[in-house]
Amino acid sequence: MREKAIWAVLHKSWEESMKHERLLKTLLMNISGEQLWSASELELRHQFPDVPAEVWQCFVKRRTRTDLSKVESYLNENKIDIFLYSMSNYPAALRQIHQPPAILYWKGNFVPSDLNIAIVGSRKADSYGLATAEQLGADLSRSGVCVVSGLARGIDAHAHKGALKGSAGTIAVQGCGIDRVYPKENTRLAEEILAHERGCIISEFSLGSQPLAWHFPQRNRIISGLSRGVVIVQAAVKSGAFITVETALEQGKDVFAVPGQIQNPLSAGPHRFLQEGAKLVTCVEDILEEYGQKPLILFPDLEESASGKQKENKNEFLKKAVSEDKDTNIKEEIQETSHISLTQEESRVLQYITAEPVAIEELAYLCKLPMAELMPILSMLELYGMVQQMIGRKYIRIG
Repeated sequence: MREKAIWAVLHKSWEESMKHERLLKTLLMNISGEQLWSASELELRHQFPDVPAEVWQCFVKRRTRTDLSKVESYLNENKIDIFLYSMSNYPAALRQIHQPPAILYWKGNFVPSDLNIAIVGSRKADSYGLATAEQLGADLSRSGVCVVSGLARGIDAHAHKGALKGSAGTIAVQGCGIDRVYPKENTRLAEEILAHERGCIISEFSLGSQPLAWHFPQRNRIISGLSRGVVIVQAAVKSGAFITVETALEQGKDVFAVPGQIQNPLSAGPHRFLQEGAKLVTCVEDILEEYGQKPLILFPDLEESASGKQKENKNEFLKKAVSEDKDTNIKEEIQETSHISLTQEESRVLQYITAEPVAIEELAYLCKLPMAELMPILSMLELYGMVQQMIGRKYIRIG
């Protein structure tokens, strides 16, 4: 940890004078932290003439008043680890991008994944966008895909929340120091991410860095860089999420877009990319098929959609369906079951679904339910074998 602590001190000094990732990477590849800590200013200036003199002056000044053991303790107490560009365990995907960060701070459980997908979008998304981001995040994570996003309010936060429901987890890329959480309202979400066995928060900014405006466009290259593909849910043209997707295209990554209502200004970003060739996304299968994967059988969290004795009955119903599913398809088992007790909300939704396909947005309007409440109800009705989802997020009644 001493080696990493030394580079963290230099990084802070570097931030206060000037930033230059190329020179910082040069240092990492040509001098150890211990040598850096013991060399005189004159020796450092002679060995690395391309580094401005004021950088070394600032570093040596900070070095003389820094107790390195306290820096190590701070990193340990806050459970902060560091990837250095010179280390073999530095994330391989980031080595391929333009200007990879020389130093990357991280907390939690960084577990390399076979497939990472980023979900990005507006901080001011509506209920449709939030519900879609959360559902895609959950379905991807349950299918073994790690979800990457930026821990911002709106689409980012809901993508992370959804991903926490699955086993593949999520990576949050911050626009401030790793020892801060921004926005503050996502503090609990950050804690939940760190508690997940595959949850991780990372940042390229030095310890204590404030969430400055220019940090967020810069960190977007890391979100896309860590991912094989990027899904844009809702975003205005030239927004932060829009820039992330443009960066992904420059990096040669796959781009997916969720369609929305043409009158909604937040649909402008996704629709622009759809016009330019992005793949349209209506469900997780649209993403997974690009990588030759299939979604797992998903079971919604019944704790969120039932209460009391009815919750118990539903859990028992599912346990029975799973335990009896030996040689037959689980959906066939469920369809053969009769006398299912529906909640008031489930009955209300079911009455608006007929043999004629109805769009989920129309259902939400007819039932007067927010999308976040409607989607788990539809999942439950699908599980009962009463409705079926069609292409384009439309539903028909089959029970």
